[in-house]
Amino acid sequence: AGLKCAVDAWFGRQFRKMLLYDNKRFLRLLLNRRGSVFYRCDSLMGGLFVAALGGAIQYMHEIEWEDAPSIGHHYGLQALGVAVTWAIVFRTNLAWTRYWEAVTQLHVMYSKWADAFSQFYGFSEVTLKAAKEKKDEEKVKRIMLKQRRLKVNFALLSAVAAQRLSNGDNQLIEDMSRKVRSRSAMRVEKELKGVELPSMVAKKDFDRDLRTVGSYVLFCKPSEQQMELLQVSNDAVSSVMYWIIWDLASVMKDIDTAPPIQSRMYQELSNGMLGFNNCLKIADVPFPLPFAQLLLLLLVAFSVLIPLYVIVFTKSRVVGPILCFFLFESLWCLNEVAKELENPFGQDMNDISLPDFHLRFVDNLETVSQCEQRQMLDPGDDCGDFNPDDLRSLANQPPPMAVAVLGDTTKLRL
Repeated sequence: AGLKCAVDAWFGRQFRKMLLYDNKRFLRLLLNRRGSVFYRCDSLMGGLFVAALGGAIQYMHEIEWEDAPSIGHHYGLQALGVAVTWAIVFRTNLAWTRYWEAVTQLHVMYSKWADAFSQFYGFSEVTLKAAKEKKDEEKVKRIMLKQRRLKVNFALLSAVAAQRLSNGDNQLIEDMSRKVRSRSAMRVEKELKGVELPSMVAKKDFDRDLRTVGSYVLFCKPSEQQMELLQVSNDAVSSVMYWIIWDLASVMKDIDTAPPIQSRMYQELSNGMLGFNNCLKIADVPFPLPFAQLLLLLLVAFSVLIPLYVIVFTKSRVVGPILCFFLFESLWCLNEVAKELENPFGQDMNDISLPDFHLRFVDNLETVSQCEQRQMLDPGDDCGDFNPDDLRSLANQPPPMAVAVLGDTTKLRL
């Protein structure tokens, strides 16, 4: 284990963030170890073993050992090679489809939630301006409270959604024991383990100079009551979404915008949840076991036969082992690439960086809700007659219906 950790550290696997690179830099790209499947210890050791086996077979032929392995015709091995190559390319294509679908749906999720918040904030700001002109202080206070609550809860929604995706069943099976398990067994283990809430940090305490974002940034941390509700909930994302919908429904009568137009906010929230569930499909549903197992068996069998095929036809103690090494690496590494792409929400270096997506979403919320936005659109607004921080304790409270079921976890589960 110590040797493996040392090797992984040398080959750059200690970096847990999505890599960006310049594909026009030939040497830098060729020699880069971080995120590479070629420079991994298992890949290199496998290639060297196949090359050494090829050298041993060549030596047997040179000394004319009577039991030296040989083949009379190459048709059988070529047929096996075609089958293995086709299966690996097919798996890689499916893996890339999963990866790109995950990226697409993640952008859909965040863009739709950002649209819903922007629409609410625009509707509420217009209403707020009219309420201030009428000197309706109670209405002003109610709307600004909802603005604060929704801004906080949208950030919390993003955090719990990102945490759920990064802890999907595909990732949990890697973290738990790496054993093959049924869906029901996985469900029991997750229930025994309990809800794992994300690591969170308040925005005012967040250091933007950090090169690696390890925690989810929130405008303020959830209250104890919210944390209790999330910990007894079977679905934290749905719980926070309910809080958002409750706030939107309760403020609907105060907003001057016509209800049919307000319904667009709910539609965007629904579209965002659809994107989240499409991402969850990829995070929870693995690549089919029979295909992965059969491909691995064929790949191992073909790898063992590579030296025999290459040495018989090259008859060179130099070119033969080199060709064995690169032929093995080409197939083995392509299969490793497919394995990397199949689970895009994990903790590996080539996986999608969910904390970065979340941080950009929080920045979007902050940008939309800046006072300067109102001052630019309405120069007469001084933005200085109300301090949302005075309502921090209220803004962190869950909806009354959620509080009512806090003492009865059976009702919450149902």
